[in-house]
Amino acid sequence: MNTERRRYRIVDDDTKSDAIATAVRCIEAGDSFTAACASVAKVLDVSETAVRGWVNASGLRPQPSLEVVRRLELELAAATELNRRREARLGVGGQRAGSAK
Repeated sequence: MNTERRRYRIVDDDTKSDAIATAVRCIEAGDSFTAACASVAKVLDVSETAVRGWVNASGLRPQPSLEVVRRLELELAAATELNRRREARLGVGGQRAGSAK
């Protein structure tokens, strides 16, 4: 176990603004929020939590549109229904009753 404590560093406001803008740009380009913040954090040698906090506090974090959310909800519902039907037909383990593994 590493007993060395993380050293915190002070990040000036201009650097925070640049970090927020970079993370937002990455998210808009298709990265997940987590991946974008992790990338920025690594470059700045700060915690991912700090960058996530800066982006969230800025109010600039891109949010998915209602259309995207609805489409994803429909996809999830379809996958759930398919799994329910498969489990009903094959059993929870995916094997037909009485079949050998």
